[in-house]
Amino acid sequence: MRDEEILGAGRRPLNGGRYCKRQGGRRGKRKGSFLLTFILLLSGLLVAGCFYVDSLTYKVSYVEAGVEISPQDFFKNPTPDAVFVGASRELDTHVPGEYQVNVKSGLFSHECTLYVSDTIAPQGSVSPVELGYGQICRPDDFVLDIQDATTVSVTFAEAPDFGKWGEQGVVILLSDMGGNITRLETTLFINPVLAELEWEVGAAPPVAEDFTLAGQEKKLLTTGIDTSQPSRQTVSIEVDGIAYNSILNIMDTVPPKVEVRDVNGFVNTPVSAEAFILSVQDISPVTAAFAIEPDLTLAGSQEVSLVFTDGSGNATKASALLTLTEDKEPPVITGARDITYVMGTSIAYKKNVTVTDNSGEELALNVDNSQVNLEETGVYPVTYSAVDHAGNTASVTINVTVMAMTYDVNEVYGYADAVLASIFTEGMSQYDKILAIYNYVKTNVGYISHSDKGDWVKAAYEGFVQKQGDCYVYACTTKVLLDRAGITNMDIEKIPSRTTHYWNLVDIGEGWHHLDTTPRKDHPVIFYWTEAQMMEYSAKHGNSHNYDHELYPEVP
Repeated sequence: MRDEEILGAGRRPLNGGRYCKRQGGRRGKRKGSFLLTFILLLSGLLVAGCFYVDSLTYKVSYVEAGVEISPQDFFKNPTPDAVFVGASRELDTHVPGEYQVNVKSGLFSHECTLYVSDTIAPQGSVSPVELGYGQICRPDDFVLDIQDATTVSVTFAEAPDFGKWGEQGVVILLSDMGGNITRLETTLFINPVLAELEWEVGAAPPVAEDFTLAGQEKKLLTTGIDTSQPSRQTVSIEVDGIAYNSILNIMDTVPPKVEVRDVNGFVNTPVSAEAFILSVQDISPVTAAFAIEPDLTLAGSQEVSLVFTDGSGNATKASALLTLTEDKEPPVITGARDITYVMGTSIAYKKNVTVTDNSGEELALNVDNSQVNLEETGVYPVTYSAVDHAGNTASVTINVTVMAMTYDVNEVYGYADAVLASIFTEGMSQYDKILAIYNYVKTNVGYISHSDKGDWVKAAYEGFVQKQGDCYVYACTTKVLLDRAGITNMDIEKIPSRTTHYWNLVDIGEGWHHLDTTPRKDHPVIFYWTEAQMMEYSAKHGNSHNYDHELYPEVP
């Protein structure tokens, strides 16, 4: 019993294991069969979807060149959201050929092939062309207009003979990008007169025969042809009763005739190409230049190449010797003298002072006047100096003596008398003399905004000599002229405020009157004014002429 139980016990797990194993195999087969079925079904759907998507568009399309194409044209059922994508956005139907086109609608993009063909020949019109002998033209010059969807080239079927005068037939070919060709017939007429005649400047004027190739009767209609200067002129010629125009091109083709000479100079000193010219002949101005700049640092002789060019561009080449030596001689400064300067006048440091050099070159004259004070009396040094191209220097020192200005009343009177002699005429009344003085000061003294006050002689001197000043100078200059003319006058001053002002009073037996020669912005003529006139003006101009009436005589 024990043995059977043990055997039985040992068999149960084995039988149980086999049973369980058979059950697991059946389930796996069922799962695999389901998965395979799903995959096959999905693949079928995908294939069907692809066929469906591909069926939405025309895979191959044909169009005539120039026809406009839209993305919807590639769909069998056009959709408004269709667009070109990628390089298809730049599709050009004006160029025949095969194009790969990408269009998109919704989520899907479609690849299509478009064939653009050009089967229509170009259209156009032509016109005759007339040329002067010696001219040529292009095929395009015969064509008036061209219509075609593609680019069209224009050629001659056979090139015309431009060296033959008279009329000849011409065939123009219009060829488009599709290989279509249109033939157009027209004519070319070449007249018996040269389109352009070249003539040497300075030569005798041409005659009718110089312009013509054929014809029995020839006559130059243009007269007075000037050949003295290069120019382009339109000339009319009549041949057998028909007038033609030609261009007369007067040219200068003859280069200058030049004789050159050798030049001696100094190391590091500039030398010009013009220095080598001995003589030059040409109908126009000639410029000289070095073909290669000479080496100015090299002592000794060297050959230099020169080019001489006239106004028409004709050039003549020549060569000469340039000999350079060391320059050890300094410049020479002459004319430097001590200067006496009077304050208030002008000073010219370089007047009559010159600098020369053995090289012949013009040198700069330097003046060091940094130690001079023209506002203070004293003696100050001034140094003149110059440096030549070789580095040699020269200098001269002088003294400038600054003196204070002294004003002589008799000298001022002399200036006044000379003025009066020039502005007064015989028989003038006192009133006319005042008017002449007024006009002289107004027109001969310039206004500046300041001057020294208190010295009427100095102020009058500035008015006569320097011819500028402020109201004090105007009033003092007027005063001296009135005094020397024997006219009773008096100075008058505005009541001091932020500004001061001076003018004059005059009396010629009619009572005192105001006289103001100083220019004002509103340009009044304050001449022989009464008190009422002056006060009215003053009130309107910021009390410009208010004065202390107790200090001056009554003005009526």
